[in-house]
Amino acid sequence: MSKLMEIESAVTALPTSEQQMLLKWLQSVVGSSVVKQPTTAARRDAWLRSMEQRRLRGTTSTAGTSIQQMMSDLRGD
Repeated sequence: MSKLMEIESAVTALPTSEQQMLLKWLQSVVGSSVVKQPTTAARRDAWLRSMEQRRLRGTTSTAGTSIQQMMSDLRGD
């Protein structure tokens, strides 16, 4: 069994109050190096902005084959 699995098992066996104490200690030791993950809404908004940027880069405002048509041709649609 790996060390991490042993630790997880031991933590799970602790009473809730001791788990909370351990969590506070871990946060004080590691807290400054932990990157907070964005919320689901923030991730979705970032993804939508990224998709919009990609969509805009795919158009040149000149006549020719569209990106969608090229993708369809490549897929054999």
